[in-house]
Amino acid sequence: MKTNSKRLCRMVLLSALPIAMVGDVYADGYRNPPPTAEGLGKSSAHSAFVDDASAIFYNPANLAMQEDHSLVLAATFAQSEITYEPAPGYELKSDDPWNVLPNLFYSQPVGVKGLVVGLGISTPYGQSVSWNKTDLVNPMTGVTEPVPYEAEVLLVNFNPTASFKLHDSVYFGIGGDIFYSDFSMKALFPNLYPVADPMSPYDVEGSGDGWGIGGNVGLTWLPTENQRVALTYRSRVDVKYKGDFAASYPNTGEFETTLKYPNTIGIGYGIALPGNVQLEALFEWLEWSVNKTQTINAGGSQLVLENNWDDSYSINTGVNWEIIDGLAVRSGYTWLPSPIPDSSASPLLPDLDRHILSFGIGYSLGMHTLDLGYAYSIYDDRETANGTYDVDSNLASVTYSLSF
Repeated sequence: MKTNSKRLCRMVLLSALPIAMVGDVYADGYRNPPPTAEGLGKSSAHSAFVDDASAIFYNPANLAMQEDHSLVLAATFAQSEITYEPAPGYELKSDDPWNVLPNLFYSQPVGVKGLVVGLGISTPYGQSVSWNKTDLVNPMTGVTEPVPYEAEVLLVNFNPTASFKLHDSVYFGIGGDIFYSDFSMKALFPNLYPVADPMSPYDVEGSGDGWGIGGNVGLTWLPTENQRVALTYRSRVDVKYKGDFAASYPNTGEFETTLKYPNTIGIGYGIALPGNVQLEALFEWLEWSVNKTQTINAGGSQLVLENNWDDSYSINTGVNWEIIDGLAVRSGYTWLPSPIPDSSASPLLPDLDRHILSFGIGYSLGMHTLDLGYAYSIYDDRETANGTYDVDSNLASVTYSLSF
């Protein structure tokens, strides 16, 4: 009995961890989209001209340019559908409802002029994936290996930040990243015991949580009155998860593992043109190769997953045009290649290369601003040894900002 319990623990964890690493299919790896409607409408190209408390996320240096208190409340609504064709003529679709990603930012000047502090509470990574639990089962042989079919990863970043003016044209910001993350998963597992029907699987459910600490910095340089150069860095954060799982038989088990959230470097440029037009570009590099392997301690044994993720990058461009006083329209484009090679792709983690088109609108009246944003992704089909993948996704965001 003890040997079979260890085997159950090993096999469930081995199959479940890739789901826990899914940030669904809205962004590269398991990173979420930008947290505000203005950032979404400009396809993340928002590090140079961000002018409210959400600079805590995009570029903390820009906080030092603010003279008022700023409160930003944002929610992003995300939905995707994975189409998986394991064999010609046999098509499966994931069952993913709309997810809501809430974000909050607050900043205020303090003491010496040019010093601004703030706090961000955001959801930079996470989301979920879900399949009908019988769709991935081999119809000829039943459940002969673990079949993970549902998982949810929740991650919240508490981001205290301070920013100040270094020079007439240079601003600097620094912050701490305090991650709290929780995940849950469900899987079908083959019956290991001869006392029951070997074709009758167990339903297994597991969960775990953990903390991690990192930091971020930003620097903004104004070479001219109308131009800005933005440099940002957000450090790698390792979150150690501890948890357990429950099965109808045989009882429970424990596990421990660490997920690595990557170093991220951004270089942004913005220029203000006549006619109240702002153009921005952003290049980001992400060290996803920290997830080449995944070590799991489970049931007294150590397992190593070979994920073989690569470093990746994104190219983002955006435009903001204030067509009349208080009313702005936005648009953007992003090219986002996947860090996940074909050898690691699966129904739980397809992560395709994509082009992202975005649009947005914002209206300000006195101290109040309301922004709306929408993004649609055009995915490249992915053909692998275990089947063909296609994805359809939608992102919508609404943000309310108060300056006082």
